[in-house]
Amino acid sequence: MGLLAEKRHRYILDKLSLNGRIHVPEIAKELAVTEVTIRRDLAALEKNGLLKKTYGGAVFEEKPDIDVSVHFRQTRNLNAKKIVGKLASKLIKNGDNIYLEAGSTCNEIIPYLSEYNSLTIIVNSLHLMSRLHEQIQHKVIITGGHYRPRTMDMIGPSAQTAIEQLAGFTAFTGADDISIDAGISGADVATVAFTKLVLKKASKVIFVGDHTKFDNPALYKIADLDRLDYIVTDTAPNEDWHSLAREKNIQLIYPSAEK
Repeated sequence: MGLLAEKRHRYILDKLSLNGRIHVPEIAKELAVTEVTIRRDLAALEKNGLLKKTYGGAVFEEKPDIDVSVHFRQTRNLNAKKIVGKLASKLIKNGDNIYLEAGSTCNEIIPYLSEYNSLTIIVNSLHLMSRLHEQIQHKVIITGGHYRPRTMDMIGPSAQTAIEQLAGFTAFTGADDISIDAGISGADVATVAFTKLVLKKASKVIFVGDHTKFDNPALYKIADLDRLDYIVTDTAPNEDWHSLAREKNIQLIYPSAEK
C-alpha cells in the first residue's frame, strides 16, 4: 500500500471514529479523489476487519474488541515494528525501570519482556496494559489520567502528576516523525505535551521507529535529537544519520548493526 493510500485510510478511519459512519461521495470530495478510489479503500479496510461497508459508505463493526484506530496502527508496517521491538528489548536489563509510550512500536517490545525479571514498567496505555498483566514477575505502574478511547491512552493533569513523581527510568518512545533538522515530532498536541514531560524526567531516552518515521517532520516538536541516547529502527539510516549520531553521541541500532 502506497503512502497516499495509507493517508487516505487513516483519514477514513479518523472520520469513522468521529462520526460512526461515512459516505463515499463526501469522502471523495474531501480527499479530491474519485468515488471508485474511496470504494477500493473501503474494500481494503473491510478486508482487514477495520470497518463494515454499507450502501454508499461504511460504518464500524458492532462492538469492536479494540478501538479501530489502535488496531489500524498496530497492523501497519507490522514486520518492521517487530524487528524494532526485538532490537529495542535487548537494551533492557533485569531490574530496570522502563517507560513504554502508548505506541504500536513499543507494543512490539512487550513479548520480549518475559525474558527478564523484576522490571518496573510504566505505561499510560490500556492497550499495553492488557498485554502486560500476565507478566507477573514485573511491577507495572499505570499513570491514570483522562482516558481517550480512540488511542486507548491516558493523558492530562493526573497522568502528568504521576510522571512528575518518577525519575531514573529509561523511556522507550516513538513519535510520528524523526528528522535531523526538526528532531522528533508529533501530530497530536496533547500527546506531544505529555511526551515532553516523560523525556524531561527520563534518565535515558531510546527512540523506537521503523524507516517510515524518518525525515518527514510532523507539526509539533517533542525534542531535539540531543535528548536521545539510542535510535532503534529496522533498516540502516543514510550516511547523514550516521554522521549526526557520531556528532551527538547517539547509538544507532538496526539489524545489520548487530552483526
